[in-house]
Amino acid sequence: LDAALKKVLGEHVHQAGSLVEPDRLRFDFSHFEAVTPEQLREIEAMVNENILSGYAVVTEVLPLEEAKKKGAVAMFGEKYGEVVRVVEMGENGCVSMEFCGGTHLDNTAKAGSLHIVSEGSIASGVRRIEAITGKAVLAQTEELKQVLANAAAVLHASSPAELKQKAEQLLERLKEAQKNIEKFKAKESAGETNRLLFGAKSVGGFRVLTAVVPEADAEKLRQMGDMLRDAEPGVVAALAAVNEGKITFLAVCGKDAVAKGIRAGDIIKTIAPIAGGKGGGRPESAMGGGSDLNKVDDALAAVDDFVQSKLG
Repeated sequence: LDAALKKVLGEHVHQAGSLVEPDRLRFDFSHFEAVTPEQLREIEAMVNENILSGYAVVTEVLPLEEAKKKGAVAMFGEKYGEVVRVVEMGENGCVSMEFCGGTHLDNTAKAGSLHIVSEGSIASGVRRIEAITGKAVLAQTEELKQVLANAAAVLHASSPAELKQKAEQLLERLKEAQKNIEKFKAKESAGETNRLLFGAKSVGGFRVLTAVVPEADAEKLRQMGDMLRDAEPGVVAALAAVNEGKITFLAVCGKDAVAKGIRAGDIIKTIAPIAGGKGGGRPESAMGGGSDLNKVDDALAAVDDFVQSKLG
């Protein structure tokens, strides 16, 4: 893995710590950026190629200077004595030649295979690869095969190979269903908007309305507000919705109302504090929040007085 990292990422890579167990490993190394998925695939393929090539793993105990002349790679920052243990893989260390005191297999093929599970940063300039080997890779492969088989059964695919096609078909159906839902919501909002306009009061020539909209989120309030503003240039509206113990206020003003100095942002700044909240926004549309559910009606009732105050 160390050798593959150097080949793919560059010779600046140095080992910065490791954990090696029979079926998994953790390898820390110096590198200045995230390893891309393509690079990880290349590294993994290179490691597995060397594993399956069945290279002998040869160890020698040599004087330090002789090991250095031979080209063995030392662990960065590590202090070594007069004599070191050198581990070679491949003919004359063509795959890897490193200083190492750990135990090893006598042939790379005995590692079975390697699969990189994760790669990420653990400190500035230091990254970590975690991988599994041998029987752990086989176990994961079997687990993934079962997951694919279960997914194929759920999607009524004749085989795992058909999964992509079935998933794409399902996604298209979901998109179509979502479009239909959005159309239904738009019609529903349009109906509610028309009912609100029908019940609006006339205040100084403007159509003023307030309402608590049940089961509405912020997006639905915005949608209704846009419809009200587009439908009536003289509208002044304040809507409220209550979700999970919190109040959302929306105010909108038609262009005629804005021209007379009645601004949605000022409405929100006036009514939201009554319900223990705050907010603001543009003259034609603004939003705010509140926390005192008992004050929602009081907040909305203040809209009439606000409009009257602007008419002077």
